[in-house]
Amino acid sequence: MLTREDYEGFVKSCSGGDVVSELPDKLDPIWCDEYYFTNPSAEIVLVNLDDSGSTFSYLFDIESERAIAAFGVPIYSKHRRDAARMAGHPLSAGSKFHRGHLIAHSIGGGTDINLAPQLGSLNIGQFRILERRVRKLAQDNVRCLYCVRLIYLSSSQTPSYFEQVVVHSNKAVDYALHQNWE
Repeated sequence: MLTREDYEGFVKSCSGGDVVSELPDKLDPIWCDEYYFTNPSAEIVLVNLDDSGSTFSYLFDIESERAIAAFGVPIYSKHRRDAARMAGHPLSAGSKFHRGHLIAHSIGGGTDINLAPQLGSLNIGQFRILERRVRKLAQDNVRCLYCVRLIYLSSSQTPSYFEQVVVHSNKAVDYALHQNWE
C-alpha cells in the first residue's frame, strides 16, 4: 500500500514546473501495477471524461466491474447532480453503505463510474474533511490535483479502503487513508 511519504517522493521526482499536470502520468502506472499484483486478470481501462465537461479521469477494471481510481483538477460547480442517475446504482448489502462519490459533484464529479459502496459514516464523516478542503480550493480557483483511489482486499465490489491525495501546485501533499468497514 502506498503512503504519504510515497506520494511526497513521487512529487519530488517531477522535474517540470507544473507538478499538477505532470504527476498523473507517473501515478497511473504505479496504481495499475499495484492493482494488478492482487488482481492479475484485471482488464484496466482509463476513462477520460474531458468531453463531458469534467476534468477527472478514472481507472476502471472491466473484468471486476469496479472503479480503481479517479484523478484530476477540481473545478467548482454549483449545478445540481442528477439524482435519477444515481438512484439506479446498486447499494452494497445492508443499509450501512451509501452510493459514495469518488469525486464530489461540487468539484466536477458525475455519477455512474464515479460511485462506489462507501460506509455512510465515512461518506458523511472523515472523507468529507479533505473533500471540503478541495472544494474550497476549487471555489477559490486554486489549482491542485485531487486523487481518490480504491483499495480492494477481496473480489468484492466494496473497496476495503479509500485513499485521498491532494497535490498542491507548491508540491505540498495532503493524504488520508480511510478504512471502509466497521
